Amino acid sequence: MAYRSLAFNNDLIWRAPLPSAERKLANALHDKIAALRPHLLDFLRLNEEAPHHALTLTEWSQPAMLSSLLATWSDHIYRNQPGKPREQKPLLSLWAQWYIGLLVPPLMLALLSEERALSLAPEHFRVEFHETGRAARFWIEVHSAGASPEQSAQSRMEKLIATALQPVVQALEATGDINGKLIWSNTGYLINWYLGEMKTLLGDEKIAALRQHCFFEKQFSDGQDNPLWRTVVLREGQLVRRTCCQRYRLPDVQQCGDCTLK
Repeated sequence: MAYRSLAFNNDLIWRAPLPSAERKLANALHDKIAALRPHLLDFLRLNEEAPHHALTLTEWSQPAMLSSLLATWSDHIYRNQPGKPREQKPLLSLWAQWYIGLLVPPLMLALLSEERALSLAPEHFRVEFHETGRAARFWIEVHSAGASPEQSAQSRMEKLIATALQPVVQALEATGDINGKLIWSNTGYLINWYLGEMKTLLGDEKIAALRQHCFFEKQFSDGQDNPLWRTVVLREGQLVRRTCCQRYRLPDVQQCGDCTLK
């Protein structure tokens, strides 16, 4: 009887489905982020069921929904000075900094350190918004992009910019209250900073090549204009932002330590 029971259990183990490729990728990404940048998991969920109020890009970018989010954000920023005239450009600039600032670092870590590329299709991403109207947490349904391991880091960064970021910038630009160039300037500064954070992981040579491609190639490999072109420039041996993000114009928001206006 014991022998038959053992055989039955072995049969169950043998026939149990292996973890899916997506689950393996999700686990690998989670483990890598937990080991290298555990704080990123505070605002990132991989292959977990998103709450009903978490929205896809298509949902939050609808004019009525985006208008509601930005109105809530505006009320929060001007809460201590409700009578002050409200400036939409810096409001949207800071809102975009929250959204892109939470999304880009974990995606860069995933794309540049894992052999299998994460799919960046917008329908696989949901964002949970804070009560103040800004992005608070991303829920990612992990799928492989099907890219070959030989796909270059430069190609993966192009995909990040074109697929994950361009639609966000376009949605905010469509409000008529901000020029996309300002958002791209902020984004270039962010990407350059995070490339520096990844230097130990990727090495100086690879980081230098990525910076050259992201900031000093006017066009991408598909012939499309590179929106990050010269968003940072070399001054006194360091890459620095070219354009002020405008956040200093908002009440109770500190000026950046390396603001271009200083």
